[in-house]
Amino acid sequence: MLIIKAKIMFFSPKESSPKSDGICTKNILRPAFNFGEGLLFSGTIKNDSTNEKYLYQSSYVVEVEFPTIEDEAYEAIQPLIKIGMNLNIQNASRIIGEAKLLDYIYKG
Repeated sequence: MLIIKAKIMFFSPKESSPKSDGICTKNILRPAFNFGEGLLFSGTIKNDSTNEKYLYQSSYVVEVEFPTIEDEAYEAIQPLIKIGMNLNIQNASRIIGEAKLLDYIYKG
């Protein structure tokens, strides 16, 4: 499993919806992260309980676990992973935020 430490920020939604200032951290957050070259993987954002919400347009340092990145998947993305790289956070093809990779570890 790949585990990353990243600085994340969620963008304010553009579509009309009930006024919300952020994303509730009580729910399990498992958006897709785009590693480039068409490689999207769902990652679970681990909440340390210090924030009730991830406020839009604010940055947070979090740990993200990618349980589906094992063996062959890790071999495919390992050459793409670079400290300091930017990843889009996506919901299907819609970009909902961004992440900057600060550190990573692979537990095989």
